[in-house]
Amino acid sequence: MSGTGDERASLISARLDFLFAHIFPRGGGPQSLDAVSLATGVPVALLRRLRAGDPVTEGEDDDPFTTRLEHLLKTRMTAEGKPHTITDVARACGKSRTWLYNLLDDRSKPSLESTKLLCRIFGVDPSFFTDGPLEALARHFGIEAGARFFVLPEDDELVRETKSQVELVALLREVGAPAVLSRYLGNLPPVAPPAGA
Repeated sequence: MSGTGDERASLISARLDFLFAHIFPRGGGPQSLDAVSLATGVPVALLRRLRAGDPVTEGEDDDPFTTRLEHLLKTRMTAEGKPHTITDVARACGKSRTWLYNLLDDRSKPSLESTKLLCRIFGVDPSFFTDGPLEALARHFGIEAGARFFVLPEDDELVRETKSQVELVALLREVGAPAVLSRYLGNLPPVAPPAGA
């Protein structure tokens, strides 16, 4: 990882600005901080600080489990469109409310099996609970280089290659090349074959 705290913060800010400017959800415009927070579990306040170039200590969100679980309880809805309750989540895990409160108060850690149950209830990948903020953001934006993309120097080959790929995908999106984009993004609807083919 490179540089002083201020240099690192500037790199992170510039890379986040780059990603927000180039990577949009399918059929939409630039993502809001709220939308990215909802998807990643990284608090909006921390996203604001990262985008503003404020230095953030490396271990500021080292153990994100409790923060992310609180985030899920506040932001995710049940299949019926209602907020999850402590009682319902604990019951779905076969545990008591006290167990869930102890997790939320960071007085205990979940077992692997309990984590899998929580992931299933909230519809998230286990990495949602374990990724640090930069790794979560890299995963959200589809950056294979992971958190390193945010902190390596501008002239690093990995950074240059990643930025070129992101710019290419953005360009293809702008000119409307869905067949090529689907190879990169994998989630676009298939293109219908020409009539008579």
